[in-house]
Amino acid sequence: MKWFRFSIVILAATVIGASAVTDVISITEQRIKPNLLLMLVVYFAINCTSYDAIICSFAIGLAADLTGSLIGPYFISYGIIGTALTHVRQFVLLKKTGQQAFAIFITGLLIHLVTVIVLQFKTSGSGAPTFGIAAAASMYSAILWFLLKIPVETLGKWLGVGVYRFGTRLSESRP
Repeated sequence: MKWFRFSIVILAATVIGASAVTDVISITEQRIKPNLLLMLVVYFAINCTSYDAIICSFAIGLAADLTGSLIGPYFISYGIIGTALTHVRQFVLLKKTGQQAFAIFITGLLIHLVTVIVLQFKTSGSGAPTFGIAAAASMYSAILWFLLKIPVETLGKWLGVGVYRFGTRLSESRP
């Protein structure tokens, strides 16, 4: 994994997600937008080595926190759920696009649930969106995954996703 390139991609996804660019493709009057960071955390959790996927999950959670008013809830949520998805991937193959889209939807719901729980400990009021809006944003992200899978996989190859430290690919067999 090329970490400097990874930080550039996460920074770009964070800026695009927080800017008015995603307002152009938002739906309904509630401004439901796709969550680019959610799609990336699922992609990295499925395709990276466990060590890299856990680091990616927490880094993406930190990036999600930087766009909000509190630091911590998304860091913990993305980190825990991304780590869990990394371990689930060892038992369930998520190679088909439909399976990955379903994983994005479920991951979005779980991240929202953990975020709400963490925010209940941190503040008296909830700064997270309602469950309906989070479910709609997760569904929108899952549907958009069908269009963005190939560009994200291309970015993943540029980042060195699936390459061991000594240059062999995950798909290549070891002697």
